[in-house]
Amino acid sequence: MPAAAHTIVGNRVFPATLTIDDPGVNDELALPAFAYMPGAVNPDGTLGSDGYNLGWEYMKTITPDLGVSIGSSGYTWQRNPSAEGWGNIETELKYVFYQNPEHEFIVAGATSIEWGGTGSSASASLPSDPFTTVTPKLFIGKGFGDLQTDWLRPFAITGEMDYSLPTSAINTLDMSQNPTVLTYGATLQYSLLYANSYVHEMPEFFNRLIPAFEGIFSTPVSNTGPSLPDQWVHETTGVVGPSIYYIGQYFEVGVMAQIPVNQASGSHVGAMAVLDFFLDDIAPTTLGKPLFGAPQARAGNY
Repeated sequence: MPAAAHTIVGNRVFPATLTIDDPGVNDELALPAFAYMPGAVNPDGTLGSDGYNLGWEYMKTITPDLGVSIGSSGYTWQRNPSAEGWGNIETELKYVFYQNPEHEFIVAGATSIEWGGTGSSASASLPSDPFTTVTPKLFIGKGFGDLQTDWLRPFAITGEMDYSLPTSAINTLDMSQNPTVLTYGATLQYSLLYANSYVHEMPEFFNRLIPAFEGIFSTPVSNTGPSLPDQWVHETTGVVGPSIYYIGQYFEVGVMAQIPVNQASGSHVGAMAVLDFFLDDIAPTTLGKPLFGAPQARAGNY
C-alpha cells in the first residue's frame, strides 16, 4: 500500500512521505501514487524486470486518535519480460498512543493486512500473492520547533518499523518459501513551510515546500530458504534519496528519486510520486471529520 497521509502535531505538519507512512491518523485520499523501479541485478549477472506501478489509498478517522485505511499497490506493469497485474487489497487499523503538541512529538502503532488472492489471479502474467500477510507497525515523529536555535527549528524526523508475517510458509505459485521480513525506514525533513510561519519569512515560491531525505530497507529474518542462482534471498534491500513535498491548502504533491542501496535493490535510479487530497480540509465537518468526535484541530498559521 502506498505510504500517504499528512499529520499535524502542534505547529508541525508532517507531510505524507513516499517511503514510509506519517505517524498520525487522517481523512485523506492518495490517488494516484506512482512508482518506477529498475530491475535488480541478479546473482548470476542477469537483469531483473523494470517495474511501474499506480496505487491508491483512502484513510478515514474513527476517533481523533483511531483510523482505518484501505488501499492497494494497484496496477503494476513490467518490462523484460513484459507482465502486468493488480495487487492485493490492503487494510490497516492505526492508533495514536501519544502526542505532545508543545514538543511536536507523536507515537502511533498499527496492524495492516494484505488480503491474499484479492488481486490478479494465478493465471495472470503478474499474479498477486495468493497468501495473506499480517504486519504490526510502529511510527514516530518529532519536530524540533521547541529548540532555541532558529535555524534548527524547521527540522523534523519521522520513522517507521514493520514486521511482516505471511500466513503461509510456502508460496503456492512457485513453491518458494515466504520469509518473515523486517522493514524499517526514516525521513529527515527541513520544512520551509514551518520556517516561513515561525522563524523568518521565505520567498513565496519556497514557502510551502518541505525538502527531505528518506530511505527504507527490508531484511528477511526467517524462513528464507536456500540461496538461488537467479534470486536474492537473504540480502537486505532498500532505497534512499532526496524528496520534496508541496503542501497546498487542500492537497499535497510529492516526488522522490529512488537510489538503490545495492544490486539486489535495483540497477539504477528510480522515481516515486504522489498526489494526496486532504479530505479533513476539503470537507472538515462532513466527510473529513472523525465518525465519533469533533473535527481535528488544524494548524492555524499556514
